[in-house]
Amino acid sequence: MGLFLAFAAVGIPVQQITLIIGALGVGIGFGLQTLVNNLVSGLIIAFEKPVNVDDMIEIGGQSGKVKSIGFRSSVISTADGADLIMPNGDLLNSHVINWTLGGMKKRVHLRVEVQYGTDLEQVKTLLLDIMVLDDQILKNPEPVIQFGEVSAQFVALEIYFWVRTIKDSGQVKSNLIVVINKIFQENDIHLAVPTQDIYLKNP
Repeated sequence: MGLFLAFAAVGIPVQQITLIIGALGVGIGFGLQTLVNNLVSGLIIAFEKPVNVDDMIEIGGQSGKVKSIGFRSSVISTADGADLIMPNGDLLNSHVINWTLGGMKKRVHLRVEVQYGTDLEQVKTLLLDIMVLDDQILKNPEPVIQFGEVSAQFVALEIYFWVRTIKDSGQVKSNLIVVINKIFQENDIHLAVPTQDIYLKNP
C-alpha cells in the first residue's frame, strides 16, 4: 500500500503502477523458473551422472573436457582453450556425446582412396601391418578394414581402429597418414587423384 501511495505522490497513475508490478511479477516468475530448472538439472546430473568432471564430451558442435559441475551451471574447457559456461538445464536437455562415459578409448575412422586396378589385398595387408606395429593403436578390439565405394577412378578403403585415450586420437591418425603415405610410395601404390574429362567439339 505504501508503494502505491509513493508512486501516486509523484504523479504515476494507479493503472500504470499495476501494469509495472504485474510485468515484474511475470519476469521474476520466469527467472525463478529458469533458476529452479537449472538447480534441479544440477541435482539430476549429480545423481545420474550422464557426465562427470574430466569427461570428454561433444555438445552443440563444441568438443571439450568437463572442468566443473555446479548446482546451477557447468564449465566445459574447449579444445581452443576457452571455458564454456553452460546452464545445467541446457546441458541436461541437449544431445550430448560422452566419449569417455564407458572408458577413455575411442574408435577412429580413416578413409583411403587408391587408384582403380590396385591390388586391394596387398593394400589391406600393408595397412594391417602398419597398424600392428603402431603401439598407440589397440590390438583388442583389432583394426578393421572394409572396402567401400568403388568407381572408375578409385576404390575406397574404410579403416577403423581404436586408441587408448581420446586425446591422442588426432595425433595417432595424423601419424598413421604419414606412415601410410611412405609405405605406399615404397610399394608403388598410388592414391586416387580426382580427374575431369574435357571434350572438345569442332564447330
